[in-house]
Amino acid sequence: MGNPYSPTELATLRANRERLVAKVAGDGQPRRHGDARMLGLELERFVVDMQTGEGVTYLDEPGILDLLDTWEETFPELERTVIDGRLFGFTGVLPTSDGDVGLSITLEPGSQLEASVGPAAEVTTLMKALETFDDEFAEVTERLGVDWQLVAMGVNPLVVDPRDIPLIPKERYRLMDAYLSKRGTYARSMMRVSASTQVSIDCGYPCDLARIYRLAVALGPIFSFLCQNVLSWRGLRMKDTPNMVRSRIWSSVDEDRCGTVPGTFSADFSAETYVDWLMGIAPILFTSDAGMTVDTGNATVRDICAVRELSDGELAHLLSMVFPDTRLKGFLEIRDADSLPPRLAGAYAALVKGVFYGEDSFEQAYELLARGRRDGDIPAARLELESRGWEAEVYGLPMATIVGRLVQLAENGLQIQEERELFHGLSDLWTRRMIPSDLLMEK
Repeated sequence: MGNPYSPTELATLRANRERLVAKVAGDGQPRRHGDARMLGLELERFVVDMQTGEGVTYLDEPGILDLLDTWEETFPELERTVIDGRLFGFTGVLPTSDGDVGLSITLEPGSQLEASVGPAAEVTTLMKALETFDDEFAEVTERLGVDWQLVAMGVNPLVVDPRDIPLIPKERYRLMDAYLSKRGTYARSMMRVSASTQVSIDCGYPCDLARIYRLAVALGPIFSFLCQNVLSWRGLRMKDTPNMVRSRIWSSVDEDRCGTVPGTFSADFSAETYVDWLMGIAPILFTSDAGMTVDTGNATVRDICAVRELSDGELAHLLSMVFPDTRLKGFLEIRDADSLPPRLAGAYAALVKGVFYGEDSFEQAYELLARGRRDGDIPAARLELESRGWEAEVYGLPMATIVGRLVQLAENGLQIQEERELFHGLSDLWTRRMIPSDLLMEK
């Protein structure tokens, strides 16, 4: 079979591919503040009406759209995010005692409210920004005259059938829902009733990207288990709810674009490996700089990149249409943890910082968990943790041994006492063989 592209299309494809590789690798520039490496934190939560005990969705009266309208009235300095002619969030900065911190307020498909803060050099700065966001939420809801609360859970405990939750009126999610619901059993649950905590770290220099990425992927099942935060799923009681519900949901969404990127643990993994995997994926949809979203059908990212030179924003959109457990977007987005209460989310970010940004800690963690791994070891580790929990053996080591070493490495890697104290909120739980949702069961 001949090449399906003309010489002009091939030249355009190559140019777009080169720019994607540079973007994935962070353009070879680590994110730093002075000598300190930066990180970011994203926290998705459900909005619950405390008067009715029900979740709040976009077009309820009042609903999330009213929340956003009131937010804009209260904090007019924020920049609106308008897609398909509707308001879906804001970008701006949050003032903290450590200075201004970047903020992005967005909505997930089932009206989950996401606050993204950073990047910043210190986890305590991210925590102050998140606390400021929560204070603003309280001020806005009081002005709106509602008693709403942000609830951090990996899966919405109020929902039995995800089809009961309407999607926000965004063409992107309508197209994703139609496509993914034919690909995986739990695609609708992923979109409507799941929520996560995501930590973003820099890629390091280009020569370090592969090792940093491999360690993040190897840690994925462990993070997923340790940070699971689910009280119930589809009406099951706590004691009947299986381990790692959110992880199970994601494993049945779309095997082409989720899970472990093929070749992650090959000797020659690089930004090019990641981009070449991306090129073969059907992105489902494409959103142009003009804000127009179109169904791309069976066309792949490669096909789209052959049509014309794409803008940086359009390339970033293509990177957002794949969902591996660790995603490359110019930085590493570690996506394994369930939505956690803010202080525990900060403790988790401190764990990631301590392990990845402590030079000796990183090297020891890599030797312990990532060296010699194969792609197939990652789903095997997930299955082992799902079935055996704290009694699991992961990568040939007892889970208790891995957790003990991770706690030690994180503490060694954290140089700021406040961050170490914050991390103890999680490490104390794990010492008692507990997970975050166990805290609620203790009360």
